[in-house]
Amino acid sequence: MSRRARSAGARGLRAACIVAGAAIGAAAMLSPVANAASGVPTPGHVDVLLHLDKLPPNVVVATHPLPRLGAHGPAFAPRSTATPDIIGGTTANSADFPGVVGIQTIFLADVNGTIETLISTCTGTVISPTKVLTAGHCDTDMPDGTTQVIAGRNDLTDTTSGTAVGVTSTWTNPNFNLGALNAGTANVPVDDVAVLTLATPLPSVYTPVTLTAQGDGTPYAAGTNATIVGYGITANGASDAGVLHQATVPIQSDTTCVNAMPGYDANRMTCAGFPTGGIDTCHGDSGGPLLVSGVEAGITDWGNDPCAAAGTFGVYERLSTYHSAIAADFTRPAPGNMDFTGDGHTDLLAVDGSGNLFDYVGSGFAGDGFGGFGGSLQIGSGWAGFSKLFRVTNWNGDGLESVMAETPDGTLFQYPGDGQGLLAGTRTQVGTGFNIFKNILVTNNWTGDGLVDLMGVEPNGDLLLYELNGHGGFTSDHGVLIGTGWSGFDTLLTPGQWTGDGNQTLIGRLPGGAIRLYESNEHGGFTTTNGVQIGTGFNIFSTMLTLGDWGGDDQLDMLGITGDGTLLLYNTDAHGNFLNNQGIVIGSGWNGLTVF
Repeated sequence: MSRRARSAGARGLRAACIVAGAAIGAAAMLSPVANAASGVPTPGHVDVLLHLDKLPPNVVVATHPLPRLGAHGPAFAPRSTATPDIIGGTTANSADFPGVVGIQTIFLADVNGTIETLISTCTGTVISPTKVLTAGHCDTDMPDGTTQVIAGRNDLTDTTSGTAVGVTSTWTNPNFNLGALNAGTANVPVDDVAVLTLATPLPSVYTPVTLTAQGDGTPYAAGTNATIVGYGITANGASDAGVLHQATVPIQSDTTCVNAMPGYDANRMTCAGFPTGGIDTCHGDSGGPLLVSGVEAGITDWGNDPCAAAGTFGVYERLSTYHSAIAADFTRPAPGNMDFTGDGHTDLLAVDGSGNLFDYVGSGFAGDGFGGFGGSLQIGSGWAGFSKLFRVTNWNGDGLESVMAETPDGTLFQYPGDGQGLLAGTRTQVGTGFNIFKNILVTNNWTGDGLVDLMGVEPNGDLLLYELNGHGGFTSDHGVLIGTGWSGFDTLLTPGQWTGDGNQTLIGRLPGGAIRLYESNEHGGFTTTNGVQIGTGFNIFSTMLTLGDWGGDDQLDMLGITGDGTLLLYNTDAHGNFLNNQGIVIGSGWNGLTVF
């Protein structure tokens, strides 16, 4: 993403590229093309593909794939001698900043008529082994991205050291004004703060950074020296992001910041730099730290474009304002996002009337002005005729998502995903005879063994559990009866930890529109036989979905599609309660599709 704002003027965000108000539209699996099929939804604003007449600042054409996940060689890159870098700073050694990480997202765009694979760069800080703090615009509003957090490297392209991990879910401050930035009604970001939850914990050598305490104004006194660290570009107009750098800059008074940087808010922001310019963060440094005596006091956010101009300063989110909100994400249960592209955001998969399979990618933030959609990609064709489609994560023990498809004769196939938004490899036959079930459900850890399970509902209402062995097969060919009387529900959902207590759950909708919640006892059964009613009036929906967090608050959500194709979002508090009883409209035109 870019550190620069979408609107004209001198204000700008400090990530690697901000997509200029356009979501990605329909694209073919290999060569993106327009989708002319009727009935394809248009959530918010969708173009055929993101079109660029020139690359945004610090976005580069990918000459190599994202690094393989996991550890590679020593924890930190070998030390190197400092050389001029940043704008007015020097290169840095990752071993001296073990809590500073690079964040890279790879995505597609049409650049002057050529489909290019692009990489954008941001910076972040480790705040726990599984949490990374960054700017909200580094996480949201990207198109169909695949995101990795990379620790321990002086140069993000050097794969001989460090560790790369994926992202499973994200929290963005709900007051982030991304929608206003996209609409052009705001020039500078507000509450631009995000936390990434990692797929696997980082090794302990990547020490978490200490954050300024809530309400502590001490680090922001004018004249205080601060260290800026990031993977951004080294000169205006450069495309050399990815090398770690550092510099020392003085914090300026709020009066100076207000006069020099229109849009500055002293309650949320601080600014730093020299009145004469020459030293500044720039594109690619977004999300990185402003350190005072080793404590992170600010998050690199926005500034002048060009960077380091005389009379302007870098602007940073003031962590004394956000510490409590950031810390709250430590206690949230994992929402279990169904994320096909690998950026930590929930996606929707849909098959149209012609059998084309689309990935409607989530931006990670429903308040982005587009209902939380980053666009769509066609990822397959020939999907008409299946009697059942659903998704499962970690079927083979590889942590990747697969599409499961049942034929009318009851044969069930697995179509593995590549973790980056495409189907990969050859389909595998899972089994036969699945047409005996009225419904098939996927659950995570129903029996407490940490593995995915399948449930099947027979026409007589019997509920059978099939346990997986973690390698794509079942522990037994015969299911275990775990309930009866389930034929009374016309819809069944398995949302995961709906109440936040660690137990898996099952939600059933009755024909009258009431929905009831049933919790697992983690031994294959239920805590109660009758369940608990948690809502009414849900019979307005032809399709209901619980695929993780759509809104961007790192908490489970429910989606519903009405008969006329309206798509509504129901947020929850991650403890079993809806935050909005009426739902929020986030799209239209979803009738006539099979959405899963």
